Amino acid sequence: MDIPKFAEEVFAKDQRVRYVGVIDNEYHVLISKMREGISSVTTDEQERNFVQIIPPIIVDAVEKMQPMLGKLDNVTLRYEKVLIVFFHLHGLVVILTFNADVTSPFISSLSDTITKLGSKYLKP
Repeated sequence: MDIPKFAEEVFAKDQRVRYVGVIDNEYHVLISKMREGISSVTTDEQERNFVQIIPPIIVDAVEKMQPMLGKLDNVTLRYEKVLIVFFHLHGLVVILTFNADVTSPFISSLSDTITKLGSKYLKP
């Protein structure tokens, strides 16, 4: 296992990746690395607290549906400032972040539609 090399290769393969994190199944942070020249939108402490605990819990929770729905590919979270993607590979959770302008066309257009409809019909 060569986790630093993995992170280096991820950064090399896709210039849009801002951050690479890898967490083991015992919540140990094996790597937490921001691309050189990119500033984080969180503090180091906020980042570590989030990365260490939340991704494994989220991935574990959604994987419980695999027997009915099939193998999980990834979990995606889109915030106003950043897109986060979790992968579960070889017993590890891999976290990648991207700028918010990275699109996933189907979900992005659906999100706009749901936001507009929600504003129209769901506001108290």
